Amino acid sequence: MLEDFRSALIFIVWGTFFAVLIVLAVQFFNLYRISRVKDAVMHDNWEWKAAGRSIFQWLVPFGSQGMKDHPFATLGYFFFHLSFLFALVFLSSHVTGTGWLGGSSLIADLTALVFMGSVVFIAIRRLMAPEVRIVTTLSDYLLLALVAALFITGYYMGYHPGTELWINYESILIIHILLSELLLILIPFTKLGHFILFFFTRAIIGVEFGARRGVKSW
Repeated sequence: MLEDFRSALIFIVWGTFFAVLIVLAVQFFNLYRISRVKDAVMHDNWEWKAAGRSIFQWLVPFGSQGMKDHPFATLGYFFFHLSFLFALVFLSSHVTGTGWLGGSSLIADLTALVFMGSVVFIAIRRLMAPEVRIVTTLSDYLLLALVAALFITGYYMGYHPGTELWINYESILIIHILLSELLLILIPFTKLGHFILFFFTRAIIGVEFGARRGVKSW
């Protein structure tokens, strides 16, 4: 019974994943359509070099002036994103059943330490830095907690499944799947969508400032 329930949840997660991709594609198309109407001149004089350079500079640590002005915040956010993606791609059993780097508990522990340290840093910065606190809402903290919970449950299942305290492995697996489902559902409607929309906005800003105005967009 439990196995059937888990299989059904996994099926729903994959279904949600593809549904979210469709929603994001629709959002992306609508944004493009609106931008095409409101700023036709920019699109008629589009320069991929300016767009690509703007995106690249914001993907590289300390590539933009804003990152250079806030070095600790830059490190915190890059460690947060990179450790999460590293665990998802290279350590996660989602990939091959054992993870591309096998069952290295040491690497997993170090990744978890970096990730949780960056989560704490981001939360404290949102509370303490005035320029960040003023634009931070409760949903930002809840999204951060959701991503952290998803990471912790996945890490626990993959590398420390034999240390059950008050909850067993199967229960944690179900929680992990449900958290994954919730995360996917929220992507198109919250700031989580930035992992796709980032490229759209940075490209437009790059063309607007780099190509049309002749100034750096980073």
